[in-house]
This record gives sequence, structure tokens and C-alpha cells, in this order.
Amino acid sequence: VTIVALLFVTPLIFSDKIKEEIKKTANKKLSGEMNYSDASVSFFKHFPSLTITLNDFSLTGSAPFQKENLIKAQETTFGINLTSLIFGKSIKIDEIYLSNSIINIKVNKEGQANYNVYIAEKEAETKEDDASAIKLDHIEIINSQLVYDDQSTQLHLDVFGFNYLGSGDLSQEVFDLYSKAKIDKLNLLYENEQYLMNKKVDADLITKINVNSLSFVFEQNDLMINQLPVDFKGKFDFLKDGYNMDFIIKSTNANLYDLFTAFPPKYITWLGKTELKGKTDLLLTLKGKYIESKKMAPDLNLDLKIREGFVNYNKSVFPVSNLNLDLTTNLPSLNPELLIVDTKSISLNINQDYLKAKIFVKGMNTPEIDAVFNSKIDLEKLNKALGISDIELKGTL
Repeated sequence: VTIVALLFVTPLIFSDKIKEEIKKTANKKLSGEMNYSDASVSFFKHFPSLTITLNDFSLTGSAPFQKENLIKAQETTFGINLTSLIFGKSIKIDEIYLSNSIINIKVNKEGQANYNVYIAEKEAETKEDDASAIKLDHIEIINSQLVYDDQSTQLHLDVFGFNYLGSGDLSQEVFDLYSKAKIDKLNLLYENEQYLMNKKVDADLITKINVNSLSFVFEQNDLMINQLPVDFKGKFDFLKDGYNMDFIIKSTNANLYDLFTAFPPKYITWLGKTELKGKTDLLLTLKGKYIESKKMAPDLNLDLKIREGFVNYNKSVFPVSNLNLDLTTNLPSLNPELLIVDTKSISLNINQDYLKAKIFVKGMNTPEIDAVFNSKIDLEKLNKALGISDIELKGTL
């Protein structure tokens, strides 16, 4: 009975102190303007943590986006460190919860971002002054929306139904962040071109973060993009005038159909009418510096293998079977004129008809082509089985 009574009484006793410290912390540690309608203190919002909840919360961004919201949330809840509350001169915040929020991240053409709102403490001040501090070890985002718009790289990201749970000692200069993320719908656009639309994501992530050098190392990351299981590792560094990246995306022995669920929408409009079977291996790497002012871009490489594939578009009476593919694609500096597509082998059957080929293509406008075909196949049957609607094929190859 005493414990239950304390759970109700303690928030009332410390309510004014907590609210005052929240305002003090916001004024001292945040460069953006923070507003909310009212605040409540409770043990029961995120039991057993003692929390203060700010309703109708908003926080504006850093220069040059001072007049636009960085975060707008129906509820923003801060977890209070009980030891600092009872025994310390001030309060430490070690948890944050965002509910039904809109997180709006912007970067202009010059690379200036709106998220630099936290004013870091100087070492001397930390030692001399026991001021209130934000030292997070738990972040939770519930049913939220995230928009990332980077005009310097022409990258745009929309995330709907965003649920995220992250834990780690975020007060350290170098720390491991353990995360779980679920996304109902993810859209990714590059140079206004749609690459991912309405994709579901389910991820378990371990990320090593170096605050001093703004470096992210993705150590162990298991993703589900729609139905495709993906292993994601790599590194991402913020440079003064751009980014340095080294990403490895790998999927082994996945179903062929699951692979196509993760493709850009314009390439898979026929997927709903197509029966796909078979196994596939995928290895995608993106490595190098992206510096717009120096016209530098990373190298993109793709290795794709398909085994024992089966393709039947719109219930064709002549489906493609025994589809096998070994493909390597290189795109140095993301320059289409340097594109290399090396189809080391491709083979398939339509009943007794067959196709075996090797195809090498280098360049786009004036490509270098080296191809070898060994086939006896009805092109009209092949066209119907694959569902290639933009061209008409007839005859025997």
C-alpha cells in the first residue's frame, strides 16, 4: 500500500520542480523554440519510469530553418532519472518517447541542416556546474511520420507508420545503439525519380556511432524490405562538404518473388499478374565519397544470381522454366556512361525451346557490346511469358 501511495504522491511533490527544470533545460540546451500546451508528471505513463508528458509539443529547427517545425507531436514524454531527482541538485533526462509525431528533417543545397538544435556542453562547464542535462539511453517513437528532404543530394524519404525503439548510452562520444524499427510504408525518391514506394520495413539494428566525427558504423543489421530478408552492413561519415559511404546489402537464397517485391514500382507493375518461383542471391555495394561541389560520387556494384527460376505472366500457356542468371553490374561514380553490365550466363526453357547466352555491355549512348547466343526459341511465346508489353516479338530465334 505504501509503494502504491508513493507512486501517486511522488509526482505531485516533485511536479513543479520537474516542470521548471524542463523549461530550464530547453532554454539552455536547445537552440530551437520549444512549445507545448500543458504538462503532466506520472509513474504510470511508461511504468516504472517517472515521466513528464508535454501535450501538443513542437520544436523548431536550427538555422536557417528557425521558422519551421523539426518535431511536432501529440505527446512527447521525457523519462526522469530518479537518483538525480531525489539526491541531485538538478534533474537528468535519460528517456524520450514521441507519440503520433511528425519529424521533419531538412537539408538545403548548401548542406545546412535543421536538426542541429542541441547545444553541446563545454567540458569545463560540465565539471563545474551540475546543470540539468539530456543524457539519453532510451528512445521510443510510436506511430509517427518522418520526412527527410536533402536538397544537397536530391534525396527524399517519406516514412509512414514509423515505430522505433533504441537503447544505448547516448551520453558517450562513441556508443552502440541497439534498435528495432517497423515501418508501414516507406517511399524513397532520388532526383524526383521513384525508387522505393509503399515498402514495409522490419529491422533489428546495431549501429556504432561516433559523435565527434559524425560517423555511423552499421555492424549487424537484419532487415525485411516487404518480403525480402536483407543483411545490411556498412559505414556512413558526414564530411564538411558531403558524405563518405561504404554500404553492403546482401540477401542469400531468397525467393525470387520476394526479391521483386523490393524493386522500384515502375519495374514491377506486372508483378501482380505474374507467377514467380526460384531462388536468388543478391549483393549490392555502394562505396565512395559524395561531394557535389567536386562532382564526386560513389561506385555502385550489383551481383545477382537466379537459380531454377519460373516466370509466367498473365497465366500464359507457355511459361518460362529453368531460368538461370549470373549478372554483374558496375556503375563507377554513378555515371551512366561508365556503366558495365556483364551477363556471364543466362539460360531458360519454354517447353523444348531453349535460350543460352552471354551478354557484355559497356556504356550507354555508344555502347560496346559483346554477345553470344545459342538458342532455338519462339520469340512470341517468350514475350508473352515474360509480359514485356513495350515491344512486340515474333518469329524463331
